[in-house]
Amino acid sequence: MNIKKYSFLAAICLSTLAQAQEITPSDIMRYNESDMNGTARFRGMSGAFGALGGDLSALKINPAGSAIFNYNTAAFSLSYNHKNNQANYLGNSTKQNYSGLDLGQMGAAFVFNSNNKDAVVRKFTIGLNYESTKNLRNDSFFLGNNSIANLGDYFYNVATNGHIPVHIVKGKYNNHVDNYINAAQYGIDGQNAYLGYQSGVFILDANNNYVKNYNNASSAIQSRATSSSGYTGKFSGNFGMQLGDRIYVGTNLNISAVDYTQNSTAREFISHPTNDKSLQSLEFNNYLYTYGTGFSFNLGIIGNVTDNFRAGFAYESPTWYNLKDETMQTVRTSFINDPQDVFVNPNVVNLYDSYKITTPSRYTGSLAYIFGKQGLLSVDYSIKDYSQNKFKPTNDPGYRIINESIKSDMQAASELRIGGEYRIKQVSIRGGYRYEQSPYKTNKLVGDLNSFSTGIGFDFGGSRLDLSYTHSARNYQTSLLDLTRNTLFPNATTKINENSINLTYNIHF
Repeated sequence: MNIKKYSFLAAICLSTLAQAQEITPSDIMRYNESDMNGTARFRGMSGAFGALGGDLSALKINPAGSAIFNYNTAAFSLSYNHKNNQANYLGNSTKQNYSGLDLGQMGAAFVFNSNNKDAVVRKFTIGLNYESTKNLRNDSFFLGNNSIANLGDYFYNVATNGHIPVHIVKGKYNNHVDNYINAAQYGIDGQNAYLGYQSGVFILDANNNYVKNYNNASSAIQSRATSSSGYTGKFSGNFGMQLGDRIYVGTNLNISAVDYTQNSTAREFISHPTNDKSLQSLEFNNYLYTYGTGFSFNLGIIGNVTDNFRAGFAYESPTWYNLKDETMQTVRTSFINDPQDVFVNPNVVNLYDSYKITTPSRYTGSLAYIFGKQGLLSVDYSIKDYSQNKFKPTNDPGYRIINESIKSDMQAASELRIGGEYRIKQVSIRGGYRYEQSPYKTNKLVGDLNSFSTGIGFDFGGSRLDLSYTHSARNYQTSLLDLTRNTLFPNATTKINENSINLTYNIHF
């Protein structure tokens, strides 16, 4: 029987010694990015629905859009996603793909009309909707020849710079489980220093000083393979009203769910080991599971400026997340002329105290022109200040450093969405474009996003079937290891090209 022991780590208690777990830019962006998932009509027009409404996915842009429904409406969407990852690390290019199905959207809106034509509130609507905000499933890989830094440098540095005592890395018990848990009193640095020493990455000299057991003057072939699964999703309860003939208002209350798993393996093969006992290869495996919930709300208004021209404005509050992490680690090493690998597997799941993340608010202005029954054009412009991302409690020394880094590195970024639809009897043809500015000022850890979409819909009277295709591309920079501040390894640049096919069935009742 494989029994795992659990190590309970209190970040606050460890803050004077070491941060409990590494927080990286990818952690921040995981809760800020959106795939613009939803109905096929919404996706076919690149999400430009802020002044249009009349679509369940439009409610996340502007909740006033529910009051534009004339009939009770339900919709269910499925999507097929294909991700192509093109990575470049130190001049070497690699490719990795991922494909899979996803539940894009599911919801309904109910319309209650007033019998009094002179009433201020002509109708009100109640809606419920679920959408997958971000599909986090992906497989990525990069490989290159590094002559600057060794993977072993990470373990050596956390031991020396973190001032991890010798008795911690040696351990006082006769098993890895208890020694690894004991090392947790020095946080993640203590645990990784223990793994580095026990796997032979560094050793002790006669004076009990840490000494590198590898040739750091040699180049090394390094790679990282990452497989992730999970999602961020949003459950929304909507209330909307039509006021008079031209004004629509609405609000959403949202519960966000996070479920994310990442398995990552960093490998290194040293080209020229120094002697028979020195390190030749190193494999560092990390498992992360993050889960939790968040809360947010939306407010919006849409006005019919003329019979054909609409304008909208919407506010999306910050999302207040409460999250927990679980981690596991193993290290495998091999040495010159030694057929036996060293495998250090504490078989311990680290359970961390919950922490909070607050993402920034978003403001969206929208315009739309409707050409009678022939078609429409719509434009949305949003702005979001990513420098307002915060890890809490803000008075914690570790989180304070991260928040200061976010404030100095990130910026307010804009997003533009343009969509159009042309109708030929029962058939609707759609297209759209989406641009999202990088949230980073200079070092573009996440680049600009460019996306285009197209779609078609068939109206059967009381129901409609919609199909869309979306392509998006964005560059990401990733390190050999997930580090709060990466000053050790060069970054790999990965361009993710994502292609999605979305199918939605709508019914009016």
